[in-house]
Amino acid sequence: MQQISQNLQSIYRNYRAIPLVLSAAVVIDYALTFYLAGSIERILKYEYSPTLVYAVEHGVVLPYLMFTVFFYYAAGYIVLKCLADSKIYPIGVYIILLMSITHVLGGLSWYVLSAWYSNTVLALSLTSVMVTITVFGYEILRQVCFSCIYIVYMCKAYQEPK
Repeated sequence: MQQISQNLQSIYRNYRAIPLVLSAAVVIDYALTFYLAGSIERILKYEYSPTLVYAVEHGVVLPYLMFTVFFYYAAGYIVLKCLADSKIYPIGVYIILLMSITHVLGGLSWYVLSAWYSNTVLALSLTSVMVTITVFGYEILRQVCFSCIYIVYMCKAYQEPK
């Protein structure tokens, strides 16, 4: 049990490995979509993703998928590398894992075929966006406020007594 915990910690701290989970989730999502949808017409009619619909309409699904997988990995890697030594690194991992789960559940929505399920998957996606905006907005405000307090402190420290 101790070995499993150590392995999970090493994966958790590896900002190169976590984005691979997201890239794999995207591949699983689109593989399930094309397998379970049954036809291109159903994808064009019911798919939530406007970019996937565009790719299907124009016959560029494979380049679209490769670009999406690369983009997700690169974005996840850059974000987690920047956050590696910060207090909000766990939240970055949480967001990436939530997006991964959302993608896999989105692919499974073609199996479930329920409006409630599809709306729940969409709500998970929106949740990850809201968490991202909230956390990084908070971090920006915290940095700005810290800088302002530091400037005021330095100005007072250098004032000569009268």
